[in-house]
Amino acid sequence: MSEPLTDFAGTLRIGTAARGDLRWALADLTPLVEEARVLRDLSPLAAIGFGQLLTAAVLLTRLISKEPLRLLLEVRGDGPLGRLRAEADTQGRVRGLVERRLAAREHDDAGATPGLGSGMLRVVRQQRKQNHESRVALVEGGVARNVAHYLEQSEQIQSAVLLGVLARPEGVVASGGLIVEALPGADPELVRRLEARIPRIPSVSALLEDGGPWALLETALGEVERETLEERQLVLTCDCDRDRFRGHLRALIARDPAILGDDPEMDVQCSFCGADYKYRADELQTVH
Repeated sequence: MSEPLTDFAGTLRIGTAARGDLRWALADLTPLVEEARVLRDLSPLAAIGFGQLLTAAVLLTRLISKEPLRLLLEVRGDGPLGRLRAEADTQGRVRGLVERRLAAREHDDAGATPGLGSGMLRVVRQQRKQNHESRVALVEGGVARNVAHYLEQSEQIQSAVLLGVLARPEGVVASGGLIVEALPGADPELVRRLEARIPRIPSVSALLEDGGPWALLETALGEVERETLEERQLVLTCDCDRDRFRGHLRALIARDPAILGDDPEMDVQCSFCGADYKYRADELQTVH
């Protein structure tokens, strides 16, 4: 991931609470998800799924053990959105895609949480020396439920995952989320109070719209003291490249020349940013 696609930026904040018993990550991606909606012409339902998974990737990049240089989250389910993919790195660069970007346009609910269906959640931590990949079966529910399930099953982390996107016909007006983790040795009574408090939050999207991400943090933690340790900007990026696409097309055509057919040129669109690339037939022919 390289070039920013927009001048708009989101924010990520990392902190602790209860004198180190808790760790939290809080993100606001509203301008980035809205820009992605415009670039890819996402339906409201697709924007919700996209925004939730992208937020989860941002939060997990800074929270899961053995901090990766880059984190990839991929959902392969039979729900209405099909395959979803989100990527985030430690420099605050993010991107993502939704397979069925126009899904259910005529039936969208601005506050809906799209179900992911049956399938797998794939998590790849890309590090300097090697990559680490985990897969867990999807459980019933949306992105937040499945991310919490992944943390419990693969990372043995007790956490609360809150993700919200409010996508109206005129655009995305709120997108962000919060993960709160109980660290080893955390006060059991504190954990019990949070376990009772957090599920009663009525609407993450409404909180984000009315008060921004800080309202979500304050509502989740209540009077528990907290401290911000780190803050960084988030930018929507893409590393698609005309020469790279041409190389992929040449490899495909070498295996199946019928792909090229008799057309004088071929159009290719990046699934991440929507950039269009046109190639003449002679540019795609392989040399023997």
